[in-house]
Amino acid sequence: MSKSAFAFDLDGTVVDSREDIVSSVNLTLSFYLLDELPFEKIVSYVGNGARVLMERVLGDNLQNINLDEAVRKFREIYLEHCVDKSYIFDGIRECFDEIKIKNHYLFLITNKPSPHSIKIMKYFGLYEEFDEIFCQDTMKALKPDPITINELLQRYSIIPQRFFMIGDSRVDVEFAKSAGVKSIMVGYGGVISYEEYISTQSNYKARDTIELYDIIKKLVVSN
Repeated sequence: MSKSAFAFDLDGTVVDSREDIVSSVNLTLSFYLLDELPFEKIVSYVGNGARVLMERVLGDNLQNINLDEAVRKFREIYLEHCVDKSYIFDGIRECFDEIKIKNHYLFLITNKPSPHSIKIMKYFGLYEEFDEIFCQDTMKALKPDPITINELLQRYSIIPQRFFMIGDSRVDVEFAKSAGVKSIMVGYGGVISYEEYISTQSNYKARDTIELYDIIKKLVVSN
């Protein structure tokens, strides 16, 4: 049987990183002598990378603050605090174990920069689990551009029907569709709205990690 491949997004899929992102955003705002923003407001801005996040957070203040400088400051602060309160979602380790025991490929594909991603993965002892890790600064193009998946399909001789992209956002689903592979959308990450989770057309949906494990368990056998 040919191997299947399971590629995971990081934030909202493998780890709940919201508290550390929010606190780092507010520390960045404090650096610029600006008022902190509420947790839910900052979370609503998450999902399209640090630059978009800071652009949304700073708003009209960008008239007086250089966005590139603010992004660098945020990344510096976040690197220091990215494992303060973040945690792995219950059940994710079991999902990884099921994939690896059946000798399938396991990848991480995230638009998060590699220093933060690798620090988080090493902190939780997951770094060695992945066959390859792709981050914002190590990919030729960010999700949803299909180039990373296309390269993996070719490099590992994986057929598209046996490649599964797992993530908590519409971007991950579009990423899978653009490469002609399958998508599994999760709804437990706490970033996207329930409406986005329901309305996004993916191949599979998992409301929690129990459902995700059940989907993976079936796929590692049937594929």
